[in-house]
Amino acid sequence: MREEITMLKQELVKIERDSYIYRVVHRIMEGDCQMNHGPELVTVGPLLAQKYCVTNAMYYEFIRESGYQPKNPVNYLKHWENGKYRPGQEDLPVVNISQDDARAYAEHYGMRLPTEAEWQYLAAGPAHLKYPWGNNKEYARCNVYGEQLERVDSHPEGVSPFGLYNMCGNVWEFTADCMHDHAPGHEDDHRFIVLRGGSYYTAPDYWHAEGGATPNDYHLKVHQLGDAMNRYETVGFRCVKECD
Repeated sequence: MREEITMLKQELVKIERDSYIYRVVHRIMEGDCQMNHGPELVTVGPLLAQKYCVTNAMYYEFIRESGYQPKNPVNYLKHWENGKYRPGQEDLPVVNISQDDARAYAEHYGMRLPTEAEWQYLAAGPAHLKYPWGNNKEYARCNVYGEQLERVDSHPEGVSPFGLYNMCGNVWEFTADCMHDHAPGHEDDHRFIVLRGGSYYTAPDYWHAEGGATPNDYHLKVHQLGDAMNRYETVGFRCVKECD
């Protein structure tokens, strides 16, 4: 029987220090929050990056260790039953968590969410590939246009140049970036987060967050409306950690 992937067995991949010209293609779904989209020279690393997205089993262990409870539990881990993931879900990426929930997990283990520039480099590698596996859109290399989540170690043929899994498809991933509306006097009224990577789900119309094989340099800016609305069934996360 295959062992569960757990936090204790989670592999961290070393990312050496490097600099690159950061550019991004963006989609704004709501509001008027604009950000610098490059090009700009950025430096990444050295870092340790999680090889896989955080799983249900890993998040469950975090809750057991920390006793973490969100201030507003609406929609929090709503796919679980009686406070635990269902059998067969242990190696699926944890979803139905907010950016704050993800940050709490990362901080408990001495890690953090990656910045946008870090995430893009983890996915594209030193050659700045369009997709984790190369420069062509190849649906067979990732979980896109499917019907459900897949295990975090699925699609080894689609890993990034650093060997990181599912950086395209399966679930969108939270980044550390958070922006606020720039309207004078209303800077704190509207909060926006940035997602990366696409998901398995194909949205029925343009208003929803599309899934599919999104390029490494594509991001989605999403308006945060409160915890009940900020937990999604197609968004997960992975963490990074500073290193020498």
